[in-house]
Amino acid sequence: MKKWLFLTISALLLFGLSGCGKSVEEQINMGVASSQTVFEESPKEANKKMGQIELYLPSGYKIQDTDDVNNYVLTKGKDKYILFVNVNEKEDSKLHYELLKKNMSKAIVKEQPLELDGIFGFTMVLEHGENQFELVASSGGVKVSTISNDQKIDNKLEEMMRIARSVKVIH
Repeated sequence: MKKWLFLTISALLLFGLSGCGKSVEEQINMGVASSQTVFEESPKEANKKMGQIELYLPSGYKIQDTDDVNNYVLTKGKDKYILFVNVNEKEDSKLHYELLKKNMSKAIVKEQPLELDGIFGFTMVLEHGENQFELVASSGGVKVSTISNDQKIDNKLEEMMRIARSVKVIH
């Protein structure tokens, strides 16, 4: 009897809490704010090296093999991320930001340009389809992007900026 009562209460509690999730707008706002905080912090120490770059990858991220020295595919579970590194762009580069702003094919849901000690970065969320968004975090010549459904946008943006800020080009 106690077992059934425990299971019933647990199921009701789980059902009730599932309705308390953050809205997409809240996730986007929190993610942009978190990525700004990460941008303003000191970059994490590198824990991976690939070709001409060193970077920090949070737990759960993997790098797929590639022959392209500018584009890397990162995965975390079912999610795929594109890490683009333009080794010729300086830390104050606004190239990625300006290109996305000029592209009128996708509506910008939210954007946040960032500047700190001569470093330019930004976070941007673009519409990609019904309940899908393109998430972008950039610092200088480094851009991390992914297509996401309407879940965990806040966590993804924060981790993407952490990766982007950590990239160092090795000469």
